[in-house]
Order: sequence, then C-alpha cells, then structure tokens
Amino acid sequence: MGVIAVSGGTGSVGRTIVEALVATQKHKVIVLTRAERASNKDITYLQVNYEDVDAASAVLESAAVDTVISALSMITEQSNEAQLNLIQAANKSKSTRRFVISAFDMYLTEESRFVELVPQAKWQYAAISALEKTDLEYTRVVNGFFLDYYGVPHWPSHLKPWITSISVAGKWAVIPGDGTSKANFITTQDTAKFVARLMDLSKWPKLSSIVGEALTFVELVEIAEKVRGEKFRVIFDSLEHLAGGKISFPEFPEPDYGLSQDEFEAAVAGIHYLAASNAALVPTEDPLNNYFPDIKLTTAQEVIESSWKGR
Repeated sequence: MGVIAVSGGTGSVGRTIVEALVATQKHKVIVLTRAERASNKDITYLQVNYEDVDAASAVLESAAVDTVISALSMITEQSNEAQLNLIQAANKSKSTRRFVISAFDMYLTEESRFVELVPQAKWQYAAISALEKTDLEYTRVVNGFFLDYYGVPHWPSHLKPWITSISVAGKWAVIPGDGTSKANFITTQDTAKFVARLMDLSKWPKLSSIVGEALTFVELVEIAEKVRGEKFRVIFDSLEHLAGGKISFPEFPEPDYGLSQDEFEAAVAGIHYLAASNAALVPTEDPLNNYFPDIKLTTAQEVIESSWKGR
C-alpha cells in the first residue's frame, strides 16, 4: 500500500484520477489543496502552500507521501511555478521518491512549433529539466485527446465544457487541415485507470503513453452524424489560418482560466494546428496498454452513442 498525493485532485482530470486510485483500494489517497477541506473515509485532504517549498515538503513528509501526481491545470505561468515548487518540495521530502508530471495531453516535444503554439510544451519540459536535477523517479503521461468532450453534458465527466473540432450538441465541426490527420482519443476515466495502475509498476518509463482509438476528425464527424441522424455543418481550417491564431468556430465556450476571447481562440487554434500535423498521435513504443491489457478502452462510438442517441 502506497501513500499517493494528488496535486490538483479537486479539478477535472485530477479528480478522475483520485476516483480511480480510490477504486483500486490499494493506496492511501491524499489530495493536496490550497484551501482547507474536510477529509472523508476515502480521501485525506491536506492544505499546501505552493509558494513555500519548505512548508510543502513538510506536508509531504509528515504524511509519508511516497508518490506525487501533479494534475494541476497547466494554463498559466503561475501553475508552472506551482509545479516547479512542488518538484522541489517532493525532492526535499525524505519519504517521497516518485513524481508524475502534469501532462495528460498530446505528446508535446521541444520542437519550436510546439513551444510557440502551446505553452504547456514549454512548461512540461521545464518540469522534466527540474526533475532531472533531483533523485526522484518521474514519468509523463501522454494520451491524446479526451473523448469526454464529445459526450458532455450527457457523458459523466469532470471536464469543463470545451470544443475540440466538433460540437456534437450544435451539429457542426471545424476540422483542422484537410481532415486526413489522425489523433488518439480516450476517455478521462480510462486514462485515470491506467494512471492508477501505473502506481503498481516497480520501475517507470520516463514517457508513459496510453494509446487510445486512432481516428481522423472526419471519421469522428461521421460517427456523430450517424448517431444524431443528420449531416453536420463542416468547415475545414487551413494550417495558415490556424497558425495565425484564428479558428472558424461559429460559437465558443466561455473563456476560462483568466484568458481573453482572443487568447482562448489562439490557444484552440494552436492545438488544432498541431492536430492537423499528426501531433495528436501518441507514441506506440511500449505503451501502458502492453502492461495492463485487461483495461478495456471505451470507443468514440460508445461515448457518442451513449450520450446522444435519441437526443
């Protein structure tokens, strides 16, 4: 039985990971929070100040935390600083030996196109650089795009509303590039199951890939059209258009995380640009799927049909 602390464990992906850890009944599960919160029989909530490395380290050590899973929402420079401080705190803690970087996304590299278009790439490699200077064993989980977005609000998910190319509710799609690029798709629940099982491995790879269903956005639209019973309005965005920070969505979710509408649009456009370049495909060399073949992956068809059939 390990003592696992999840930073960002009250958020979207983090909360799903916490639920998966609890379901294994193998670990003591701790959630690190900025605000005080009452614990329950399954989860211990510990307040932590990410700006105070020594205090955060003391919290980890006093709880005998073995592994830290960072599931902070990496949207701003402040969240990047919080994660870097948490890495320092984990390294100072005598009980802590392993660290999961906040990723749970596409396989972002240090290529200029990633760093320029998606700030998360820069922040992930800042975390890797920091961890390389510690004695901590670490890994980064990459999984592609989340299927939940094509089922909410009818699919059970902690994710906030977001549109990745297709609005199944609005019956429209804005496809990146010419529509031939593929991406890997997986639910947050399946991702969390793999993360929970990752805790069982005695040695971690530095890159933990989870290979979900590989589809083009055109194929995803076709699934949604069949389930909803009518053709969607489809627009194809060129790479040039996306590189300019613009996207042809007829409607946007409300900007969140303190982003302006223009910043929000540019962020989505950057993700679409990378998706049109096959950057949303997960590395298939020695994925976690090989270690845990008993985890059955939910398909796009299952998510969309379960969420939208008859609606």
